[in-house]
Amino acid sequence: MGLTEGTLGQSELFFAGGLALFAASLLLFVIVWVRLGRLNKRYKTMLNGKSGADYEELLIDIQERVNRWGQATDATDAELRELKESLKRHKSKVEVVRYQAFDQNGSDLSFSLAIVDELRDGVVLTGIHGRDQTFMYAKPLAKGESSYTLSPEEKHVIELAASGRRK
Repeated sequence: MGLTEGTLGQSELFFAGGLALFAASLLLFVIVWVRLGRLNKRYKTMLNGKSGADYEELLIDIQERVNRWGQATDATDAELRELKESLKRHKSKVEVVRYQAFDQNGSDLSFSLAIVDELRDGVVLTGIHGRDQTFMYAKPLAKGESSYTLSPEEKHVIELAASGRRK
């Protein structure tokens, strides 16, 4: 009988251990099930939104806006490049140099005025002041050169205007 009692006690021990392991597994399963349910609920709330906002549609809308902004940015960049090219052709570089044209006593009443763009196209105006009269000359410029002979003062004023440096 002692042998049977010991064996019976050991099987009760295994049964109790198995039952405890089963209970722990069941408890763990219930905890995981509850957490999974909460996570699933939060996931559905995120996708459907509490106020009816559908996040998938919202993300698609945001992507479409980003694409439109990208296209608008590309168009703006193209317009900016066109404006920069156009500005190169504007006669915005102006410089004047006054000097004494003749070896006489007097003020610097003669002048050369250069009006050019970035490509050095434009015009140089020169006023030569003499004792009794003033002569005006206008010479067209293409790339800083003219089909008419340029004086040293005219070349100097063209260089000053084109470079943007002051005298």
